[in-house]
Amino acid sequence: MQINIQTIKDLIENSKTEKEDLGRIINPIIEKYNLPQKEILEVCQIGKFVYKIDSEINIVDKPKPPRPDFIIEHKSKLIGLEHTRIFTENADNYNRTKSIIEYSETVYRKMFPEDKVHAIISIVGDNLEYKQSEKKAIATEIAKYVNCIKNQIVIEKPEFIEKVRTTIHSQISFTYNEKNWEAGYLPKERLEEVIRKKETRLKIYQKEETEISEYWLVLLIGSLSSASYELDENENYEMPSKFDRVYLMADFDAEIVRIA
Repeated sequence: MQINIQTIKDLIENSKTEKEDLGRIINPIIEKYNLPQKEILEVCQIGKFVYKIDSEINIVDKPKPPRPDFIIEHKSKLIGLEHTRIFTENADNYNRTKSIIEYSETVYRKMFPEDKVHAIISIVGDNLEYKQSEKKAIATEIAKYVNCIKNQIVIEKPEFIEKVRTTIHSQISFTYNEKNWEAGYLPKERLEEVIRKKETRLKIYQKEETEISEYWLVLLIGSLSSASYELDENENYEMPSKFDRVYLMADFDAEIVRIA
């Protein structure tokens, strides 16, 4: 197949432009507030959403509860934007296991601050049961095992670890490698359940937010884990809502479907 050099140049240029536009949307809010990592991720997700909808949309504010999650400006109108991720029934198992992998990274930084490594960690059965009082000891065990693997020190593998792969890296980074991550398609009934729950907040917002013209809801799925559903392209997700607009966004590839 003949390679079209101009096509490749166009793709590279488009990628640069998208990065700049996303930065224009996201950076002012990140720079305005001292946000924790979780909220920075939320800003990035909504930044990606508004860029895909209309790159001229501005994120004006990220208020604290009981106000909407975000205030955006669209065509000279202020819009309250609520967002949430739709989780599966298996989400607790996934989040508990991922949490201890993340905590073990923090422990590793304290124990071996100069030993840069990227560790990809698989857990037996994709499920690690533990009490809160046991969390630090388990995280320390994971950190020590990763250090031994990285430095080729022979050590007995903890029984709850399936596999650890390490590579030299510029920083210390642990990744949870979930084996059975496919959660299935999002059922329309589950979608409606989440929308109706979110609609209960509208009365509070409409009473307090006199300058806001509309309210939008953005629902996130598709994080490539068992905690999040996939988008079923054969399903008609459209349904009425008290929100002025409702969007369903597959986070991994930023595919967006308007459902109300």
